Amino acid sequence: MIFANTTRRVAVLALMAVLAACGKSAAEKRQEEAATLTSLGEKYVKEKVREPSTAMFRNQVVGKGGATCGEFNAKDAFGAYIGYQRYISVARDLTLLAQDVSPAEFEQNWNQLCR
Repeated sequence: MIFANTTRRVAVLALMAVLAACGKSAAEKRQEEAATLTSLGEKYVKEKVREPSTAMFRNQVVGKGGATCGEFNAKDAFGAYIGYQRYISVARDLTLLAQDVSPAEFEQNWNQLCR
């Protein structure tokens, strides 16, 4: 009886050790991190547009330093979509929409953070 309990405990501990070792792969961790950064980028862009609920996103990538880069489209004050524009988001206060700066300045930031 004592041997059976000990064997059962050893089996349970071995199973727990195997399950603990079954963590996420490096690729899964990178994929989760990219999804989190992309979601944050979308959130920060939505905070800058007039109609956040209408924002649509495409061509999103995670660039250098975790910057989220992509394109968004949203409605303006007249209810019309503005057309897809690029954005770069590093943090809430460091989210840049192409419409906010000169094309040359945006392109410089895009090349530095997104390529």
